[in-house]
Amino acid sequence: MTTYVNPYTGQTISPSQVGYENLTISTDTTLQWPVNGNTTSVVANIIEVTATTTNLKLIMPAATEVSVGQSTLIMNIGTNSFTVTDNGSNTIVVVASGIAQYIYVTSNSTVNGTWEVVQFGAGTSSANAATLAGYGLTAINTTLNTSTAVTTFSSAYTFLTADRASMYVWTGGAGTATLSAATTVGSGWFIVIKNNGTGILNIALTGANTIDGNASAQLQIAESLVVVSNGLNYFSYAYGQSATFFFTQLVKNITGGTVTLTSAEAASIIQEYQGVLTSNCNVILPQTVQLYSLQNNTTGSFTLTFKTSVGGATTVVLPQNQTIIAICDGTNVYNAQTSTSSFINALTIGNGSAAAPSLSFTGSATTGLYLAASNQIGFAVNGVNGATLTSTGLLVPVGINGGAF
Repeated sequence: MTTYVNPYTGQTISPSQVGYENLTISTDTTLQWPVNGNTTSVVANIIEVTATTTNLKLIMPAATEVSVGQSTLIMNIGTNSFTVTDNGSNTIVVVASGIAQYIYVTSNSTVNGTWEVVQFGAGTSSANAATLAGYGLTAINTTLNTSTAVTTFSSAYTFLTADRASMYVWTGGAGTATLSAATTVGSGWFIVIKNNGTGILNIALTGANTIDGNASAQLQIAESLVVVSNGLNYFSYAYGQSATFFFTQLVKNITGGTVTLTSAEAASIIQEYQGVLTSNCNVILPQTVQLYSLQNNTTGSFTLTFKTSVGGATTVVLPQNQTIIAICDGTNVYNAQTSTSSFINALTIGNGSAAAPSLSFTGSATTGLYLAASNQIGFAVNGVNGATLTSTGLLVPVGINGGAF
């Protein structure tokens, strides 16, 4: 390997060097080393190049004529990109408009030589795009571009920090995917989830985390969404709802009082209510037209009522262990299970209780009939047992308030 050495210091040197050159090229142009006595198109320390057309080449001279470490900074001050090549027209680097590339010889054992490249920015130095690419980013030439890695899965999986900016496609039957704690993945972490399987995909959470304020989420077949962490909980957007399987189910635990459904909760047409009631419970539905399937699986001797926030509007009281179809017209809530027939062969209702009789009245939900015990009919009056009819007679624990006979 040929080198040129300073006789006083022993350091490798360039016999001759030009500090600056402004070069305009309209055809493929081969540069010359200054050592050969050239005065035009030389390899200067800094070369500012303007290419008058596209696809032009700036060809470096033979690497065998200089020492390793010989370098130049080539900056494109024009609007057209051009390609810097070795002496054999092999690409060293493409120089985009406004970008500077620093190139230097690392081997001069052949005419073409071996070259290394460091990218500079427009006026200031900048890192190479490939070294900056991370989750959700990829380098294309000198720029960073978004990128989404797609992974298919068909068994239970917990999304990790390293899954940031990825897309996970479910291909199994009914299954579950779990989001790690939001504090673990951090704020700004996001993932795309697509159900391309044959069953519903449940999205579970870790600890007390929520997604859109809910303890879980569901994706029907062909549905998808983007899930984003704020470092504390999760939120979703770009929900693609299936036009074929568009029903989702809300399973909500309640204890009593007033429960106002969120928009996300009320979007579930099928709703199941669980828990032990410690007081009467009013579920407030949004003031919008919607059809609901409501199921009362609560326990405790208290009522479950569905209504809107409009005062004086019609409400629906749903006894325990019963399911109804209800309609909300934006103001009132109605029981849709009515009949135009005046004759029913047989009707089976729930057992009910004195506090919530199986048969009651719109104006008094705590007055009516219920099953007091096996083979006993209870008469509820204002939420208490007023009388019980048994096979041995009528029991009236409240007594008889007699008038004139």
